[in-house]
Amino acid sequence: MAPELDYHSSSLPGGTLFAAIYDRVFMQLSDRGGASNVIGDRWASLCADALQDASPQTQSLLQARTGVTASTTVRLDHIPAIARIASRHKLQNPDFLMIGNDRGRQVLWAADAKFSVDTARSRQVSDEVVAALLELGTMVRGLLPSLDGSLSIENGVFVCPDYALTHRLLAERRGPRRATVSQDEVRLMPVCPDAFLAPLGFHGLQEFLAGLDALPFERESSLVVSLYYFRLSRAALCCWQDQTAPLLFYRDAPVVDQAAVESEARRLATIRTSAWGLILRWNDLAEEIRQQRHAVDQVTALPIRSKQLRNQIEDAAAAAGVEPPSSSRARKAVGSWYRSRIREEFGPIPPPVASFGQLLDDLARFCRSVQPEVATVTERVIEDLVTAPQPAAEEPSGLA
Repeated sequence: MAPELDYHSSSLPGGTLFAAIYDRVFMQLSDRGGASNVIGDRWASLCADALQDASPQTQSLLQARTGVTASTTVRLDHIPAIARIASRHKLQNPDFLMIGNDRGRQVLWAADAKFSVDTARSRQVSDEVVAALLELGTMVRGLLPSLDGSLSIENGVFVCPDYALTHRLLAERRGPRRATVSQDEVRLMPVCPDAFLAPLGFHGLQEFLAGLDALPFERESSLVVSLYYFRLSRAALCCWQDQTAPLLFYRDAPVVDQAAVESEARRLATIRTSAWGLILRWNDLAEEIRQQRHAVDQVTALPIRSKQLRNQIEDAAAAAGVEPPSSSRARKAVGSWYRSRIREEFGPIPPPVASFGQLLDDLARFCRSVQPEVATVTERVIEDLVTAPQPAAEEPSGLA
């Protein structure tokens, strides 16, 4: 039983924590603050630790569906080249490969770390996918030097957190994204909410947001509740970043100032509100700045038509007797120069701007004045791309 999943409160989007987890706006805002990526990376790291140094409590993670226990675990998800080559061949590479022995017969299977079991798909760890990866040159095989002729490849498993939502999805198979994998495809790993979330930051903000709602559940003992407030803290980060990032964005690294985000949250909570109500109010305020940023992007858009650029590239390539280079590469190069030119003149333009209409007029006037330069730079970029040596195609066998 997990009473927190079905606890009803007007403070929660959708009325319950189970509904909140699938609320579209809630998920969009928290993921724009990086929530799912951060949670997924943290889970992959914990799974890697558990599989490499299995304790008695996590021995079940090493078992294949047939009961064979792995003696060797190889991690793939932290090698970008494997993901690139798998993507080119339309394959989804699993996070881990497991090797065991069944009465003298070597067994190989995949394991994938999935924090959300409803995102797991059996094909991701199928024997066909593993076999196909082994055929993509020497990179994957090079990580498995002990493979022998007796090798048998089996369908793999998913490693998921042992908590209320995983059990609910596997048992009831309902919700906007229902679980499609079976119980025997899943290995459950114990997880402590505090230990899981501690390295991810925003602890003070989560405490503050939880205090606004005062739900009758302890965050320290419920991963569902803890994750709800962690996601809210990342939604707050999203709103704060959208409020404070430059209007004239150009290669600016995202800023994560946890103290500033918490301070702004406390400032906005001047009236009694729920944590979700605070985020919605904050999102409305941030939307005003987002609209200004969008208007700046429109006024400063690169003044080159796609068809015109393609024609220029094709004409230059035909004159040089070579294949036309990608028009997107040319647009990216010219666009980068154009944006940097505008930034030199106006700077980053931090929000808010008092005379925003005047700013747009000034930007438009300047952009018109540099159009002759745009034409010159475009010709130079196209010439450089046409005359540049063509890169050799990457072969799978050269990946080792």
